[in-house]
Amino acid sequence: MTSHPPTLPRRGAAARLWGETWRLLLSTSLGLLLFLLVWFSDDAVMASMSPTRFAVLVLLDVALGVVALVLLPLRHRAPVALTTVAAVLASVSSLGAVAAALMLVSLATRRRPVEIGVAGGVFVAAAVASEQVVLRTADDVPLWMSLALVLVVTAALVLTGLYVGGRRELLRSLRERARLAEAEQESRLAQAREHERTAIAREMHDVLAHRLSLIALHAGALEYRAGLDTAAATATAGVVRDAARSALTELREVLGVLREPSGVDGAEADVRVAPPQPTLADLDDLLLDAREGGTDVVLEIDDAVRVALADVSPTTGRHAFRILQECLTNARRHASGRPVSVAVSGRPGRELLLVVENPLTHRAAASSEPTRGHGLVGVAERARLAGGSAVVVHDEARHRVEVRLPWPA
Repeated sequence: MTSHPPTLPRRGAAARLWGETWRLLLSTSLGLLLFLLVWFSDDAVMASMSPTRFAVLVLLDVALGVVALVLLPLRHRAPVALTTVAAVLASVSSLGAVAAALMLVSLATRRRPVEIGVAGGVFVAAAVASEQVVLRTADDVPLWMSLALVLVVTAALVLTGLYVGGRRELLRSLRERARLAEAEQESRLAQAREHERTAIAREMHDVLAHRLSLIALHAGALEYRAGLDTAAATATAGVVRDAARSALTELREVLGVLREPSGVDGAEADVRVAPPQPTLADLDDLLLDAREGGTDVVLEIDDAVRVALADVSPTTGRHAFRILQECLTNARRHASGRPVSVAVSGRPGRELLLVVENPLTHRAAASSEPTRGHGLVGVAERARLAGGSAVVVHDEARHRVEVRLPWPA
């Protein structure tokens, strides 16, 4: 079962709409409360000015407050300009003061010092002007005290905005990290699937090469041995037919494995399951197959080693089987008809030694096979991947391959 890192949800249109709605409702309700407290809770305010001036200021407060409330949802279009305008309006309008304060908090979430300094300075100046000029009474507080109070309130608003902005930035960072982690995991899974398909195809390639070498050997026999009787020719043709059928089946499996496992609409289809891979437990079948193909194979193995081979790990056993298979195929290609000696020795906790040796012939095998030469390279590469080594000894008389593989106890 594949697990994916959790992804953080993104804000949708409904969430953004609700966010603007509650801010507007909060600004309106708190602004109305402040409006009533400023103009109608203290008789000193009404006594300090004429009724005409009082009425004009109240009407102006309401009108400019409505403008400030309208600017609140539009603050993201021009944050600095609209926040500055709202702060100036708040110097006359207590109804719009809360909206101006929320716009200053919103601006601070951007975490840009210059913008915060400009808007904050205008906000402080507008608040002091409102206290000392517009609403000034006989018992007003001194200028320095009013300035200190406004600075504290402004600092609190700015710090709140900085905290909210930092929190949002952290959430964006976590969301991006989760997205990258998910993409990286998907990439690793894709690489693992590709590696597995390649490994399966490599295994099938070895089997396919073995089958094709049998076909080439027996086809060459039919071509050059014109004196074969009907029974022998029929038997040889049957071997070619069976090997060709097996090779065709295995070729289809290779192509199926290499094909990208994708289904309809890009949905991932079931990955093809690799057939059971042979191990050293199938060694006798491999040698019997080689003998039926016309190769005289002699196996040298102690009884104790044969018993111990049952406990060899499947990976080591598979590599050993494929190495022996490729060595037999190589011997059949280059020394057709010559006897082949296969020796298996070693012990658990030390190493597994595989030796394949055959004499060479000066006459090229009667075959129409294409250019060859990659078999022993594959043997060396497989031995290296298994943690072992391969040594090839080649002279005019014989060809010998020694492979050492780890054999854990």
